[in-house]
Amino acid sequence: MTSYADYLFLLSPPEPVKELIGKYKKASVKHIGMFKSMDAPAHISVVHLERQKPFFADQTLTRVEQAVAIMPPVLLHLDGFKFFTHLHSQYTIYGHIRITPAVDAWFGLLRKNLGIKKMLVPHITVVRNVPEADFNTLWPHFRHKKVVEPFWIKELKIVRRETFGSYPKWEPFKTIRFRGIKGLEYETGPDKEPEEVIKQINLF
Repeated sequence: MTSYADYLFLLSPPEPVKELIGKYKKASVKHIGMFKSMDAPAHISVVHLERQKPFFADQTLTRVEQAVAIMPPVLLHLDGFKFFTHLHSQYTIYGHIRITPAVDAWFGLLRKNLGIKKMLVPHITVVRNVPEADFNTLWPHFRHKKVVEPFWIKELKIVRRETFGSYPKWEPFKTIRFRGIKGLEYETGPDKEPEEVIKQINLF
């Protein structure tokens, strides 16, 4: 590769969570029409690196992989919905990730290994950057949804696109599995995943 590229580091939830978020996206389209994130697969964005030089993939990512690969997988919980406010009265509705001391420590380690200095709020975007009128239409349908979905994150995905391409498109680039076993204590009980999953698929 000889041109500049953008890289997006993300955590991809399992298919049941992707399908759940996808249903909320489709239901939102029925109320407000098309929006920016309606076709994006559910994911947790970690960091977006723009305009990286060609040698970035060979040098920096090799060091990153060595550090990240020894991290353990993490159990997360999708826990209802919240929203961000942006400039110019724009709003983003997202799936809230429950933060426990163990989850906070895990993301702190991930930030350290990736050299991220910014604060990271783990979330799964549902509706991104919509005007206030559209937000006011949608939010009453989201605010009281009691959605609780546990899921394991077992790998970090990296996608790439040409910075100056005519029609830049994100393409899979690298997947780094979390292979660590010890190091962080998780509040999940002795090797158990929750058996009860509360789903609220009856949309709006």
